[in-house]
Amino acid sequence: MLKRILTATVMIVVVFGFILGLRQIHPAILAGFVTVLMVAATYEMCDALKKAEYKTMMILDMIAALVIAVVTYFTSYLGLALSITAFVLIALAIFTFDHKYELKDIFATIFILFYPVLPLALLIIMNNLDLGLYAIILTVFIPVFTDTLAYFTGRFLGNKKLCPEISPKKTIAGAIGGVIGAIIGALLVFVLFDVTNLFASFNYVSEFSLTDEYWKSALIYIALGIVAGPISEIGDLIASWIKRKAGIKDYGNIFPGHGGFMDRLDSVIVTIPVVLCFIEIITRI
Repeated sequence: MLKRILTATVMIVVVFGFILGLRQIHPAILAGFVTVLMVAATYEMCDALKKAEYKTMMILDMIAALVIAVVTYFTSYLGLALSITAFVLIALAIFTFDHKYELKDIFATIFILFYPVLPLALLIIMNNLDLGLYAIILTVFIPVFTDTLAYFTGRFLGNKKLCPEISPKKTIAGAIGGVIGAIIGALLVFVLFDVTNLFASFNYVSEFSLTDEYWKSALIYIALGIVAGPISEIGDLIASWIKRKAGIKDYGNIFPGHGGFMDRLDSVIVTIPVVLCFIEIITRI
């Protein structure tokens, strides 16, 4: 438990420092960091599916992750859609002419382009927004606080299992605690941006306030936490179920006690589109 807490603390500090520090230099630097995460997560997912007896086109998927990241940074949504479509067609062409691949293998190869590549590419689009720092911190804080509160609530108060066939340690109490954690994470962003405007002097940061009254903003952040918290937890369960079907405990071992990149990104991946939708809504109202 102590090892888990220490690793989690170091990871939070390092990731938060990376987000702030790299964006201070230029958003492109942070996009480069996300690109590294995309390629690493793609490798781990390919490896996991390989252990589940799928013969994925690993090299193609990893090249795709790199190219999609670069194209997305320079062209946004259209480039993202076109580049994913192009690699799907390339994968289908390889499948057609190289008969060592079965139908399940091409499906697995294409699946990776949509999970985890697509959501992480959306993170690059998010990074390019005027509210990029705000959106990214929301995207990180909500799943981190969801996971943290779910873990401790489940450990000390949990009894009834949530879905033991997927993840035996998760409890209903932990799931409820996770939603509370998501609300706390969202409200902390409210304090950092709406109340204190702490990052106003940073480079590439737009001054922002959700509404003109704190109580209204707080209610919106609470609602966001209530929506995003369960989605974040579902993201954790999705990754857990893939691991279970693949017969592995973790996607990797780069983080002591926490597994690989996908083990840490599972909740973030599903939170990205939620926050991006939230940003699109609040900027259009």
